[in-house]
Amino acid sequence: MSCPVQFIMQELFALVLNDKDLSKAGELFSLEDKDIQHDLTEVLERICQIVDSFDYVTSSNDQSVVEICVTRVTSAIRETDSISSHVNAMISLLEVCLKYNLQPSGKDEDPAHAKIASDVLSCLFMNYTKKGVMEIALPVVVQFLDCENKELVRNVSSYLSLAAIGCSSLLASYMELIISSVLKGNSALTLLLQKVYPDNKQVILDHVPELVRLMDTCELQESISLIQMFAMVAKENPRLLQPYVPVFCDYLKQPEMAPTVLNILVDIASVNPRSLLAYVTALQTLLTVYPVYTEPAVAIIGSIATLSENDAKRSLQYFMGQLPNADKTTLPLYLNGLKMIAASSPHLLGQHMPEINKHCQNKPYVADLLHQLREDLKKRSATCPETEEMRKKYVSFEGEELRKKFVTFSEGDIHLSGSTSSLNTDPIFDRPTSPSFETMVSDIPLSNSLTSTATNPSCPSPVSSMKELYRDVVQQFCEKHLGKIRVFINNVTARLPSPVKCSVVNGRHKRYVKLNFVCSSHRGDECLYSNNCFVLITHIPKTWIHLMFLALQAKAISALGQQDTSVSCLKRCWDALKSEKGPSSFLTVVTSSFPSAKDQDALLHELHSVRYFDVFEFNAAEHHWACFMCNHPEKMVTLLQDGSPFISGQLKEKKGRWKFLKRWKTRYFSLSGSNITYSKGDSHKETLPVSKIQSVKALRKGIRDIPKAFEIFTADQRYVLKAKDEQNVEQWVQCLQIAVARSQQKEPVLAPLTSIENQ
Repeated sequence: MSCPVQFIMQELFALVLNDKDLSKAGELFSLEDKDIQHDLTEVLERICQIVDSFDYVTSSNDQSVVEICVTRVTSAIRETDSISSHVNAMISLLEVCLKYNLQPSGKDEDPAHAKIASDVLSCLFMNYTKKGVMEIALPVVVQFLDCENKELVRNVSSYLSLAAIGCSSLLASYMELIISSVLKGNSALTLLLQKVYPDNKQVILDHVPELVRLMDTCELQESISLIQMFAMVAKENPRLLQPYVPVFCDYLKQPEMAPTVLNILVDIASVNPRSLLAYVTALQTLLTVYPVYTEPAVAIIGSIATLSENDAKRSLQYFMGQLPNADKTTLPLYLNGLKMIAASSPHLLGQHMPEINKHCQNKPYVADLLHQLREDLKKRSATCPETEEMRKKYVSFEGEELRKKFVTFSEGDIHLSGSTSSLNTDPIFDRPTSPSFETMVSDIPLSNSLTSTATNPSCPSPVSSMKELYRDVVQQFCEKHLGKIRVFINNVTARLPSPVKCSVVNGRHKRYVKLNFVCSSHRGDECLYSNNCFVLITHIPKTWIHLMFLALQAKAISALGQQDTSVSCLKRCWDALKSEKGPSSFLTVVTSSFPSAKDQDALLHELHSVRYFDVFEFNAAEHHWACFMCNHPEKMVTLLQDGSPFISGQLKEKKGRWKFLKRWKTRYFSLSGSNITYSKGDSHKETLPVSKIQSVKALRKGIRDIPKAFEIFTADQRYVLKAKDEQNVEQWVQCLQIAVARSQQKEPVLAPLTSIENQ
């Protein structure tokens, strides 16, 4: 029976679908995308009728016809970017697929409806950033989480993780179904829980016990994602996580999870420090191995000190023992810990002030913190006679030496004064003016309130947080906006990779910034970039450096300042650009607004220009960028022979100049190991060593995902090659990428700028 849509849809489509003519199906790819884009909804509706028939599951001919038509439809939708026009028809097709058995047979072969669903889902979620499309698709897509096809469930889980990046609020309505799937063993979905948590907290809070128990069975990345979600829970509901302190402390042994676990423990300690009393020794041991965790550990130990006098004594003994070896980073943190003890047990601290002063002598970066500590002790001495006695002993010990110099703060400058008329007569720590101290203080806004406090001890402290006194402006800015920075980087990561290194290179007339990208998976010898980096010489260093800075902050336990090694390296790169950087200082760059959509598009364009996306793709399950071999290890079987890339076959070739005037020449090419050989006549063959290939670039038309041709560049030649079909082209490009990557195990020498003077 003929179908009425044959008069509406394109004639060839109508012929293929109505007559189930497999011999004509291949001709569908000869049609131009623009000529069929308005017929795609009707085609999908006809496909729905075919696959919803009783005999479809037994007809191999019908299945082949439908698979070809679905491939052609999804390709045209991608090419014309017309997903919004056809999404309803695609969802209808998915609903039909859900009515049938999707479980693989005993031979692990997917049923016909599972294959269709897989192709349609893949096309849909290439548009995961389009909220309108996701709003229509998600109600049906989440139903696939309950199907019996593990591979399909795994793919849907990855797709939902992508959707959560920009459409987390839409997924919030389906949290019960998502949590249910997680608890059934679909641990891949744990990667999206932290993204959806802010939009539907209660469902996750109701299942905290089960999710904590689930951590033991998860992969590392999944456990990290759960821990990050628990850190969000701890900010608002720390008591809810209190019973699981022993579980969290076990994960302190894993460096990837320890920073987040410590933040959780800090929040729990803020409401019930007693729950962490048994883990003080473990925390102190952790600091001997990983001093980078000093800040959260000190906060926990300081909280425990408020429980009792004995606990305060033990914490005090520990902090005092750390002062002799404390550096510029850790000394302020230990002083903050002592400040917590001073708040609860001031009489214990007074006798230790001479030793504290000794370790802080000539260290201006803690001068204000030390002064505040002493002010706190003095205020409490009125109600604690023992503390007053200790203060008198301390003043006597100091003698008159510290009374000789005082630092008078005024708005905008610092100077020494021999007069004591503007200051109180209590001993104040000697703070010499040094260039480094002047720089630090100039970065912190000074106000008249600070001057008046120095002259009048009865005034309240003008400082809301002691951290502001010794952290630089960059650190203060990032601390204030750290939550927003992490959300921004989490969202942008799926769109843009972050370089692992940047350096300045000397060009002929000016300097450039070189960016290095790596594969984040590193799956052994199969990885294309296991021993080298993908290099990009950028023309927009400002945006890249800003993005790298934000990525550093997002990964750190707490906000990083300019003294941090990684941050200072970025600063040196920016400062080294001299006139190329314009008037903007590093401080201006990193504290400016996040890179806009237009800025991000410029970065994407630069990556496309060097064909980064021919080699790397985003792994949604692991939330990082990896080379295609690490993302698809199954391709090793088809691309490698005896461990080396191998492929051969006929290709159409053009080379040299004026290619548009030349005809395509069919030659037989063979890639084996480190050489490409190709025929140039009946008997003559030429060889092109892979080591001479500088790059392999896929030719793209519009937004086509699989190119019809590709280019090979050497130092003096450019080859344009076409294969017999799209799949064959993809195999050639990937084989060549493997061969080139293996031949370029060392980075190219680009005259790195190793020292910077008088910049």
